[in-house]
Amino acid sequence: MRKWAGRFAGMVFGLSWWMLLMTAIWFHTWLEKWNGLFLALATIYSIYILPRRAGAWRDVVGAPGV
Repeated sequence: MRKWAGRFAGMVFGLSWWMLLMTAIWFHTWLEKWNGLFLALATIYSIYILPRRAGAWRDVVGAPGV
């Protein structure tokens, strides 16, 4: 039973990523794709990298991974 549950979860995970990628490729313009990438990178920077360097920002968002 556990083997089938793992396979099913893997199939759902793979199908979810496939649908996300197909939606991104076919239903978004290049401007939307670049804006989404920029927003994602800015979010990762402001949450994971910036708090290590700026003490005041660390007090606001905390220090993830520490």
